[in-house]
Amino acid sequence: MKLLNKTVQYYFLLSVILLLVAVPVFYFVLKRIVIANVDARLIATKTQLVPRLQVMDEYPEDDNPLLNNDITLERAAPHTGRDSLYTSDVVDSTSRRRVTYRLLTSHLVINQETYRLQIKSSLANHEALITSIIILQVLLLSLLLAGLLLINRSLARQVWKPFYNTLRKLRAYKVDDAAPLLLGKPGVSEFEELNTAVEQLAERSRKAYVSQKEFAENASHEMRTPLAIFQGKLELLMQTTPLTEEQAALITDMATASQRMGRLNKGLILLTRIQNGQFPETEDISVQKMAIHLLEQYRAQAEQKQLGMETDWQEDLVVNANPVLIEVLLSNLLANAIRHNLNGGNILVKIANGTFTVQNTGQLYALNTARLFQRFAKSSADAESMGLGLEIVKKVCDLYKYEITYVYEHPMHVFSVKMKG
Repeated sequence: MKLLNKTVQYYFLLSVILLLVAVPVFYFVLKRIVIANVDARLIATKTQLVPRLQVMDEYPEDDNPLLNNDITLERAAPHTGRDSLYTSDVVDSTSRRRVTYRLLTSHLVINQETYRLQIKSSLANHEALITSIIILQVLLLSLLLAGLLLINRSLARQVWKPFYNTLRKLRAYKVDDAAPLLLGKPGVSEFEELNTAVEQLAERSRKAYVSQKEFAENASHEMRTPLAIFQGKLELLMQTTPLTEEQAALITDMATASQRMGRLNKGLILLTRIQNGQFPETEDISVQKMAIHLLEQYRAQAEQKQLGMETDWQEDLVVNANPVLIEVLLSNLLANAIRHNLNGGNILVKIANGTFTVQNTGQLYALNTARLFQRFAKSSADAESMGLGLEIVKKVCDLYKYEITYVYEHPMHVFSVKMKG
């Protein structure tokens, strides 16, 4: 959820809670005010009636023009209590419906007789008025809430516009661009500080990228040349005579170490280039065709170990990626399947459901998955293994958002790369 929407959501929830609390409170307060007003009128009516009733004839309750449906007077037992005010539902004599009334009951003495005076006032009209006021208040508050939310959303968009501009420029920025990242000055102190910090960070990242790129290029060139000269000199040395068996063995070990150093140099430089994103070119690649081509290249090595090679092409998987990296990914998986296999073992290469899978026999237990894709992690004592192949495979998968998994299904080790969902 966007920060803007989350802010509006909080405003909305708080406003709804406030509305739900305010409306009942307003209703009860308004009702108390109305009842207090009605009570004041009942007391005022009683105050006006009592002096006039006390000077009446012997039977003031009979045919008294001061009495009506709302004002009644009847004889009662002697009473010394205070006047009482209460609310009660009374059946209306005209409409025969129950109506809520506010009643005032008072006792007075007329001609040495105790009478109970009851004055009532209907609350029906008042309750209808209160209901109308509450409905109007809810409507007004709802409109006010909706208006405030719209205004707040509009203002928030304007306030956050510099942030989204910065975000858009960051998404379009590439660290290998020669031009520096310029985010401008939005006129808001916080965003200006953010833009300045991001510009400085982008510039440091660009300089670090250029330095690493130059190092990778220089290291590749500077180390390749002496290694080539060293290997050439070793080959010349091996052709010299006389050469003892012990000298030949030493020269062979040196040549093997030189080749290993060359492969290690090539692997580390490749990892650096992948991490620096120096393979931007992409094209549509048939994984099946590339795998068939690589299997032909590795056929001699497979035959040397008498491996059974099987393929299962259920579809032609086509991906958009850099061809060099896809070739590195496939060749490393195939090379590992051959290198770490048993003599007379089996290899199955399969494409199905957007997934490239390599299965091979090997050691009769699962590999350590915690260190499987780490640098220089080796699962065998093979001198040809550099411990970089699977890390390179993982880096390529991370670059293109592929999912690589490993499982051991006795007696097969299964590596799967899901390239399409």
